[in-house]
This record gives sequence, C-alpha cells and structure tokens, in this order.
Amino acid sequence: MGSLIAENNIVLSADDKDTTLADRNTFATRVAGKGSDPEKKALFASVTKRIDYTPKFGTELHGIKLSQLTEQQSEELAVLIAERGAVFFRDQDDLDYKEHVKLGKRWGPLHVHPLVPHNQDNPEVIVLDSRLSPPSRFNTNDSWHSDVSFEPAPASFSILKFEEIPEAGGDTIWSNGYQLYDDLSQPIKTLLEGLTATHSSDIFKILTQSSGRKTFGKLNDSVHPVIRTNPVTGWKSVYVNPVFTREINELNPVESKWILDYLADVVAKKLQYQIRFHWKKDSVAIWDNRSTYHT
Repeated sequence: MGSLIAENNIVLSADDKDTTLADRNTFATRVAGKGSDPEKKALFASVTKRIDYTPKFGTELHGIKLSQLTEQQSEELAVLIAERGAVFFRDQDDLDYKEHVKLGKRWGPLHVHPLVPHNQDNPEVIVLDSRLSPPSRFNTNDSWHSDVSFEPAPASFSILKFEEIPEAGGDTIWSNGYQLYDDLSQPIKTLLEGLTATHSSDIFKILTQSSGRKTFGKLNDSVHPVIRTNPVTGWKSVYVNPVFTREINELNPVESKWILDYLADVVAKKLQYQIRFHWKKDSVAIWDNRSTYHT
C-alpha cells in the first residue's frame, strides 16, 4: 500500500459570533478576499488551464505556483475558493513548510491543533502520517466534517499538501454545503435559520484518554449557527457535521438527532453534491470549511 505523508494548515475565520478566545489561537481581524476583484483578472492571468469539476463545485488550476502569488492574486484566490468550495493545484514542489505557512498567513492567523502532531519548527503545520495513525473508527456517514468546528474561532480555509502517496486509495471527497442548503425545502430552511448547534472536541478528549497524549491548550466546545453565511459570497450553507456537532441546542434530543442524522445522510449519499480529488505527489488542495465538508 505505501504510506501517506501530508502537511496541512488551517486558517481561522473572522466572521463567527462566538468570541470566547481559545488559549492557543486568535481571531482573524479581516475577511480574506472580501472586496477584491470579482473577475479575478490578476489570478487568471497566470492560469494556463482551468478544470471545473462540476458546474458549481471544485476547480483545478494549472500554471499557478502558490509560493509565487502576489498579494492581489492571493486575495482573488480566496474569493475563488469561497465560490467554488475547493481549489486544487498540481506540481507545487517548492511549497515547503515555510512557504506553506506564509501562504496561509496571507489569509489570517493559523490554527494550532490541540492534538494532531505538528511540524517541530512550525506548530501551525499539521503532519499527517498514515504509519502513525490508528485505523479510523468512523463509517461512511460519520467521518464527514468541517475542520475544527469545535473551536470558538473555527476554520475558514484549510491548505493540504501531499508529500508521499500510497500506491492505492488516499483520495479525498468533498461535499457542497451551499447545494445542501439550496435544496432544502423552505419550511426546513426557516426552521434551521434560527437554530444553533454545539460543536464538541469530544473525539479528541477520548483519544487523549486512550493514548495518554498531551493536548496543546484547551479542548473546546463552541456554539455556532446551524445556517452559516459565507462573508465573501453572501451564500448560505449548513454548518453541522457528524464528527464534531453534538446537538442542536433549541431542540429536544430526539428532534436534534433526527435532523443531524438526516443532514449527515444527505451529505454522505448525495453524489451530485460531491467531488473527488485524486492525490499525486506535491498536489495541494485548499478548501473553504465554512461551506464544505470532507472525508
């Protein structure tokens, strides 16, 4: 099979209303991409080929070196990611740890994960190594998530680069929260609009107890709106996921479970909402956690 080794960093958002600061993270002071050129002329001037995975979701860009983006291009890329949900790049061999962090910090402060191993010199960079990871406990439906939604300052973008690829498997799948929201009936939209959900780090608490590993700072529970509006696009999406969302606060436990299970089932089984990215060495994916889920 071979091993999977990757680096990821997570850019924190500026738009959430829960303002309880975590002890290892800070809030962004601006919304990356907001107010930049909607036509993205500077960005697309360097693009040699564009592949849209579906009409609404997922784009692969060729001709771009992420380490060489100008400030204007990086702002326009932030808009494209917010619109397309996920944007992919190949052959980013020069995007080392330093450039990886530099790219993320253009869009905001970077998250320091409470548990997942970090790069020794760059704590904002998560190192993913399949040789060190236990088998997943999740099934098809309940592994879908938005990164670190349990944090008071949840993620806007995640930037993932693969250094080593297994001989088989290893693809990542994303699902579109915009489409999920758009396809809900109006009565369900109206119901969900006024609700909040508690997002919990329980899974990491369990892992620390079973493994004895130390955490970096507090493990948080946070409350976020069930329907989240992306501050760049103004589009709405459903902001719950089966990994971190514990309950919908305004409903009784039976109602909460029913709605969360239904939404998780739609995310997992509606193939028209999904895109799949096949990883190659030095590929990079950047996605918007405010409007997508991945597994």
